[in-house]
Amino acid sequence: MLLYNDEADYNAVYNIFKTDIIEDGKVYDEKKLNNLIQVVINKYINALKVFGVKIRKEKHKYKLESSLYSVEYSASDIKALSLIVGASKNLPDANIAGNIEKLKANLFLRMCNSNKNTFNFLSTKKDFSFFYTDLKDQIEQCKNYCNDNVILDITYLKRNKDIHSKCKPKEVTYDVKTAYLNAYDTVKKENIEIALPNILSIKILPNRSSGYESTTTVVYKLKGRLAKTYKLKDGEKLQDKKDGEIIISNSGEPLDKLFSRLMRYTNLCEIITPKFIRNDMVNLINETLELYEDK
Repeated sequence: MLLYNDEADYNAVYNIFKTDIIEDGKVYDEKKLNNLIQVVINKYINALKVFGVKIRKEKHKYKLESSLYSVEYSASDIKALSLIVGASKNLPDANIAGNIEKLKANLFLRMCNSNKNTFNFLSTKKDFSFFYTDLKDQIEQCKNYCNDNVILDITYLKRNKDIHSKCKPKEVTYDVKTAYLNAYDTVKKENIEIALPNILSIKILPNRSSGYESTTTVVYKLKGRLAKTYKLKDGEKLQDKKDGEIIISNSGEPLDKLFSRLMRYTNLCEIITPKFIRNDMVNLINETLELYEDK
């Protein structure tokens, strides 16, 4: 039951062993019977561990963490799975993203270790550069800027407005949408993420990068079901947890990216500090609402 369905209800497993013990003809009081059944179940679980089958108990269920056998996937299979999982993180529908995570978990149960390592490497690197041959020269140029430790004066397009930034380029990253230049704005003292197709002009400034960075820390609150299931992102810390709400501090995430993510949480999220970031979020929400007003 457990090996085929990947999980089994605790009571169902308990009753199977209870029936076997009762059929032996011996009479036990309820407490002793419960202890005996649990001992037998633990022996079976430990025996399965010897064969590489790992099982954990969670919410009255036994769940499979590794299988007795593994399936070897091709490089194309693993790359496709990595792309699908990466793309799901950009979907507005949390249910679809959740289902894809479940699919990944089910495939991981029977994936050999070398395939898991390959998947984790692809997911960590998130290198989708092979998709962007049209940006090849721009990607190479931005990588050189990052290596040369320069300060750039960049003009780029953001929400149909020209934005100027004096920044230190850090790295080129990719997702399923496009390639980005991640940089540190030395004036606003915040990390920014610029889509390469949106860059209008780049000028190298004569001064060199000092290497020192001090980013803005954003504190926000989550409530309801999201507070129960939320997983901290890189650069985040849990500040407080009470009355079904959690307070999180976020440092280093590009503000545009943070705003986009928090917008998806709708009324389950509220930025607390700093005040100017809170006001920026309010302005972004109002601009979005204006798009839906009757004209």
